[in-house]
Amino acid sequence: MKRLLASLVVLAGTASVACYQDDALQNPPAIAPTKVYLTDSPFPFDAVTSVNLYVTKIEGSTGSDTWVTIATPNKSFDLLTLQQGATAFVGQSAIDAGKYVAIRMTIDADQSSIKLKNDTTALVVWPPPGHGLIVFYASVESSLAIPSTGGEIVLDFDVGRTFQYNLYGAHDFQVALGPGSALRAVNSATTGAIAGHVTLIQNGSSAPVPNADVLVFNGYSTLPVATGRTDPSGAYKVGFLPAGSYSVSIEQPSLPWLAAVTTPSVTVTIGATSNLSVVLPTAGGGTSFLRVTGPDSVGTYGSVLLHASVGDSSGHPIANPNVTWFTRDPAIATVAPDTPSVADSLSNAIVGGGVSAGTTWIVATSGTLMDSILMHVIAPGPPPAGIASVTLSPPSLNIAVNDSVYFVATLKDSSGNVVPTGTLYWSILPGQDSTVADVFVFGLQALVRGRRAGSTIWRATEPIHGAHADAPITVH
Repeated sequence: MKRLLASLVVLAGTASVACYQDDALQNPPAIAPTKVYLTDSPFPFDAVTSVNLYVTKIEGSTGSDTWVTIATPNKSFDLLTLQQGATAFVGQSAIDAGKYVAIRMTIDADQSSIKLKNDTTALVVWPPPGHGLIVFYASVESSLAIPSTGGEIVLDFDVGRTFQYNLYGAHDFQVALGPGSALRAVNSATTGAIAGHVTLIQNGSSAPVPNADVLVFNGYSTLPVATGRTDPSGAYKVGFLPAGSYSVSIEQPSLPWLAAVTTPSVTVTIGATSNLSVVLPTAGGGTSFLRVTGPDSVGTYGSVLLHASVGDSSGHPIANPNVTWFTRDPAIATVAPDTPSVADSLSNAIVGGGVSAGTTWIVATSGTLMDSILMHVIAPGPPPAGIASVTLSPPSLNIAVNDSVYFVATLKDSSGNVVPTGTLYWSILPGQDSTVADVFVFGLQALVRGRRAGSTIWRATEPIHGAHADAPITVH
């Protein structure tokens, strides 16, 4: 599954690849079929049980405007079953030999879904048209030459970078098709792999590091070519890499007291697996330190969690460290300490995107120690045209303390037609009591829980067009 998805990502980036044909291959008729497989890069969300992509068609082009159909599976693939080098067979056909510079995959969004562990279906915001058939174009490696004897195309789909959760605070999955996504297509006959174990030294002995991020870079690119993640035993494998030299960065972002390790010039050869096992050292290298880890981007109105660890003069993590967090520009991003549910060696902070896009530094200090992350705040793309009104059902709530009830929002255009997707930002009106009720947002729904007797008013706003509705809440 992982391989098939990866190939699809590559095809998606094909628009930036120059079109050409190999003079040595004059597109002779095929004498054997070319097969397509799907694979997936690791997905970082524990609350998700499946990512189901209904693939209708895989096509390729040698550089003209003509697309050749390679496979028509018309079936669903669970991408989460296609990790650590596992693949799923998508389909095959006999296509002309040649150098294919573009691959694209068509999926049916109406039959695709993300399932959560509570057996509910997550809200997914698909790219335009937002429903029905949607085309993903993959970036294609220069070695994607198919001989007349056929070949194997692997599509590597990085689900974690393509499906972005809660980017704009609506608790949905935004499907990214730009530089943040990762779909690539390769000829498996020209690829190799990198694999190994990630460990740490704990109490004088070696221990595995699960859920460490493995990022593989090619040249000076700031975006990884491929990604991996360690399993409970600390093992990982990043497959289907074209032969060449790569830089590999490994980090456990949930354990900021461990430093990242970057290994340059890791050589990958065709048909072989290069071993790269690393030991993650403590961040201070035996001296005092403050280290911050976590995402470096958030959407407007969204939020992300950062972690900080503080080490003493011997480099040992301090339990319950005293860390002060602040933002250089509160208009771009806010930051607030997050009260931990259990005492541990971390200080956590919630960073929220502001009302406009931009960048600002999120800074953590502890005594004379300091560390920071440059946070990128991303604005959403234009919503469906013509959102003119927001209505809530019910229009108001009267609930008891500790009771929970949903508001359900409906968006409509200027003609009164329902707009099925969009983003809402919930805020309490000036002068209203914020202690009466808690509001938890889930897409176009908001769960309201009564905290104490009283009354208050919250507002649901569509942030691009400004349409809004007020929600009076009474708790008794």
